[in-house]
Amino acid sequence: MKRTVLILTLLLLSTVATGGNDIWQSLFNEKLQEARQGNSNAQFDVASMYQNGRGVSPDLSKAIEWYQKSAAQKNQKAVSRLKILEANEERFRKTLALADKGDAENQYKLGKMYTEGAGVSSNHDKASEAFENAAQQGYAKAEYKLGLNYYEGTGVNRSRKTAFKWFKAAAEQNHPASQYYLGKMYASGSGVKQNYTTSLEWFTRAVDGGFNQARGEMIDVSEKMKIKKAEKNKPAAVEKVAVKQIKPVVARAKKTKLKKTKTNKVRTETAKTEEPEKTPGFSIEDLMVAAWNRDNKPVAYLPSAINNCRTEEDNIVCYSDNQTRKSGNNIIKFKTKSVMKGFSEDGSFKVTYRNLVVDSGATDNIDISTDDEEIGGEDDNAGSTYKVKAGWGKEHALECQLKDSGTVSCLKNKIHTFVLVSPHTLASGK
Repeated sequence: MKRTVLILTLLLLSTVATGGNDIWQSLFNEKLQEARQGNSNAQFDVASMYQNGRGVSPDLSKAIEWYQKSAAQKNQKAVSRLKILEANEERFRKTLALADKGDAENQYKLGKMYTEGAGVSSNHDKASEAFENAAQQGYAKAEYKLGLNYYEGTGVNRSRKTAFKWFKAAAEQNHPASQYYLGKMYASGSGVKQNYTTSLEWFTRAVDGGFNQARGEMIDVSEKMKIKKAEKNKPAAVEKVAVKQIKPVVARAKKTKLKKTKTNKVRTETAKTEEPEKTPGFSIEDLMVAAWNRDNKPVAYLPSAINNCRTEEDNIVCYSDNQTRKSGNNIIKFKTKSVMKGFSEDGSFKVTYRNLVVDSGATDNIDISTDDEEIGGEDDNAGSTYKVKAGWGKEHALECQLKDSGTVSCLKNKIHTFVLVSPHTLASGK
């Protein structure tokens, strides 16, 4: 038995990598040979493969035949499986009789039974036919299933336009999963003209209906909308940012206004005293073009390799890519939004950032607000006793100082100090 489990496990892994139809067929032939020699476990395996269509075309009657042979040798798994099949067959007969009378709910149930091979051999063509009969009567669950079949090309020829038609019909009846797929199709322009605004509306309705998977899609679409809007206004924004320069304060030197002239004039006010060595100034672009790291890892709250940043008036706004954090056996998927503002002449500026938890595989508690200084890094303080809730975490504040050596020093929440380094040479450091 252990050998059988091992073989099945290895073959399943191989199937993922290679497509595995030939492997399943080889396994079926091996098990069939053992089953014919009277091995009850092999007989059960052959029956299961006939039932699920693994390595052989699905055939419920042959599955039952082999389950019966295995059960005759007192194989308890086969005995239990036969009882389930018997109950499913009876349920299928009743469902088919009501579906033939035009009952939409039972037409939908019939489609599911054909899809799952419950009480009948699996048949996706007949499943789609049953779903369509129910969908034509406005049964929302069937409209969704039919839309999904057209979306994936299961039991019907793939057609995104037809999928859109049925998803929309179900979505208008407040079917959350259909609303989610409408959002995806509007976002990608698949089967319908791309429209981020409409996509966001459908994703929002899906979330309101309890389909939490749409939360991450909402954020992605929101970011795309903002980036698209920023691109339209890019010429004016770039011109404004280019004018704004952050002037450095020269140590122990008085501030002196230097007037730019076409000719070289003697500056009488400063000629009498020795002028300190000038330090080049910084601009917002110095932050934008750099890729900021901490401990050789990109950070999410300053421009880096893991986010997209743009200028909004005199601010820099960044949206990170999807990030994951592992805590114990839990995996959290989140994004970070940061805003850099308050740029001063001495190179200082402020940063605020928040984490948005998009999804979590946690069954226990993790508090995303207990993050360490680097967003997206592992939090040694977080454990399996904290719960993660989807949504925004608390806001963090940084007070930063841009140096002329390609470094930024920051104070987080007025407690922790750390230094960020850009691998790129700043304009001021050339």
